[in-house]
Parts: sequence; C-alpha cells; structure tokens
Amino acid sequence: MGEDSARKHPAVLQGAIVPSVLITGAGGLIGSHVAEAARKAGYAVTRIFRKAPLPEDSDVLQRDLRLPLQEVPPVDSIFHLAGGYAGADRRALEGADLLIARNLIRWGLDHGVKNWVFASAAEVYGRVDGLATERTATKPVIPYGHIKLAIEHLLLQIGKDQPDCRVTILRIGEVYGSESRLLRELAARLKRGFCPCPGSGQVAVSFVHVEDVAQAFLRAADRAPIGVSVYNVADDEPATWRSFVHYLAELLGTRPPVFFPYPLAYAYMLGHQLRCRIANQEPVLTSHALRLLTTPKALSNRKIKQDLGFIPCLPNFRHGLETILHGLSHDEQNGAKERSAPNQAAENRDPAFR
Repeated sequence: MGEDSARKHPAVLQGAIVPSVLITGAGGLIGSHVAEAARKAGYAVTRIFRKAPLPEDSDVLQRDLRLPLQEVPPVDSIFHLAGGYAGADRRALEGADLLIARNLIRWGLDHGVKNWVFASAAEVYGRVDGLATERTATKPVIPYGHIKLAIEHLLLQIGKDQPDCRVTILRIGEVYGSESRLLRELAARLKRGFCPCPGSGQVAVSFVHVEDVAQAFLRAADRAPIGVSVYNVADDEPATWRSFVHYLAELLGTRPPVFFPYPLAYAYMLGHQLRCRIANQEPVLTSHALRLLTTPKALSNRKIKQDLGFIPCLPNFRHGLETILHGLSHDEQNGAKERSAPNQAAENRDPAFR
C-alpha cells in the first residue's frame, strides 16, 4: 500500500498488520470482483450485502444501508459501490443511492475513515461530444447521473473539510463480465433469434471489463494522492453498442441484433411497462434506461493510466468478449495457471453462453 496512506484501523491477520476495507455492494457484479481483488492484494475485507442468501464467510455482514449503520467493525478504507438500478427514476434513487451515501459518510466520519473510493459513472457527463476527460462539464441527462453527481459532491465536501483524507471518485464506463446481467440478457435474446436494441446503435460508448474495474479500485486505494481525485475508468478503445452486440452475435453464431428507430423503441418500452404492470413486476426497460442506452458516453482513460499506472488487461471489448466466451481468466492469459485450464474454463463460463 502507499506510504502516505492514513492507516487508523489496521487489522491483524496471522500476526501481520494489514490494511482494512469496508466494501458496500459486495454482492453485485463489480463489488464481488473488487472484494476478491482486495483480498488477494492483502486487505482485511468486510463485505456488506443487502439481500440473502449470504456467503457463509466471517467477513460478510447483511445490512440495509438505507438505515444508519450499526455493529460494523472500524476500517481504514471504504470502497462504496452499493446503489440502485441505473434506469430507476429520481425518487427511487434518492431513497436508495443518496440515502445510502449519506448514512455511509456519517458512519465513516464518526469512525475516522480517511480513505474513500467511490464508484461513480460515466452518466454524470450526460451527452458526450467526442471523448470525455475528467475536465469535461458534468451535465447529466438521466436521474442516475444526477444522483451519482450529488454523491460526488458529498464526498468532495469530505476532502474540503478534512484535508488529510484521500477521496477518489471513479467515473466508470459500461461494465461487462461473464456474470453480468447485460451479457446474460443479450446472449439469451440472441440465442432466441430476436434481439431488439433501441436507436441506431451508433452512439459512442466506453466499455470496461469488470476485472479492470477491480484493478482501478486497488490502484486508487494504493496510489491516489491525499485530497480529492477524479478518474475515468474505461478500456482503451471506445466503441458503439452496434459493434458490441454484433460481435457478441458473431461469437455466439446467432443472427445479428435488430436496431429499432427511437420512436419504435419507445413504443416497445411502453408495451414492456404495460406487461410488467399486469404481471405486478418492476419494468427493466424504462424511459431512463432507454435514454441511457442511446446517449453517447465515450471516456478518455489517459489520466488514470498516467497517474495511477492503470493498464487495462482487456484493452477492448472484442478481447473481453473472446476471453469470456472461451472461459479464460486473466491469470491464465498471463500464464499463472493455478488450476487446470479445462476446470477453470468450466467455472468461468456463464451458463447463458453455453
């Protein structure tokens, strides 16, 4: 860990003093990978889950973060990833993400936490013309982006009030991985022979593999300077939704997706919402989700590479999708085969791709 890290609550494991971290949203796609990477890096990890079933591990706590935190061990650092659905409306996100952040910040300040890393999102920039850098103006166009930006402001205040704190904000691109809902749903629809997608699919997007997001969290915790820092997290090659889904279809050997003009996609969304209401289910495709999928959000990763030494293990989505569909881990690519390749491949391959 960095020599300038503020270590107020180290843990003792097998006689050695190690840094400790609290990870919210540890049951999610990104949080589970961040927790595993932190453990491998030598952190004493405390994971917070909201929903059962819980892993039968001593480092797991079940907490509803919308309520004040209680009976949580003190830690050096907080990696904050918990939050709601990106397509939710503002009221729902204020009652979840924003409330969670306020409770977590209150607990962290009361317990002397000096190191914070927050999973923000590319959606804080709104409609990006060209490539967004960390200096690009933030003009969110959906509630998810507005709430992420509001949480950033809460954390910025920590940096102002406590100059000895390290606050790192990671504005993360479109995350994918073998366990991601995004790939499961796309793969299932492609294999059924009909995969509708909204708009032209030609809007620019920055993708990033979940393992590279985990790398970014550890780089931030280890190398970010004292004070407030903001970094974009993305792979090296911005792409489009059309190229992403078309390549997935090619790898799966299915028919390509069908892209609908926005008005037709909007009508499809209304039908989807009606069906969900009849079935008493929460709709996945909302007007906000539709706009999220049709708003450009290409990110520059130059700053995080220069400042923190971040190098994407999967520099573009093609490499990432090939890796996922062949069931290979980053360790295997680097020659660190702790288990046999066939067994590792079977464990990593998502059932949706079989």
